[in-house]
Amino acid sequence: MRIELKREGGIAFFPGLARPRTVDLAALPPATAEALQREVREARFFEQPATVGGGPTAGADRTRYTVTIEDDGGRRHSVQMVEPVKEPHLRSLLELIQKAARG
Repeated sequence: MRIELKREGGIAFFPGLARPRTVDLAALPPATAEALQREVREARFFEQPATVGGGPTAGADRTRYTVTIEDDGGRRHSVQMVEPVKEPHLRSLLELIQKAARG
């Protein structure tokens, strides 16, 4: 399974410095890879709509994360998560991806 994380918007966002980060679960410690796979399942990631989160008002300063996951079966799905992400499993998945991407 491969996961790509792209961040856009938010305070102090510099597009030229932002680049997508890729996490290959095969390169992670087994416990971390298992936690990510479990959270992908629990969040029902492949069933999510193209955009989730956000609040009743839009704003240019809202941080948006685009998460693209390709599983070992070749299935590929992208979800843009707009802060605040309130769904607990998606929030947890995003946090796990961010932690794994930082290394």
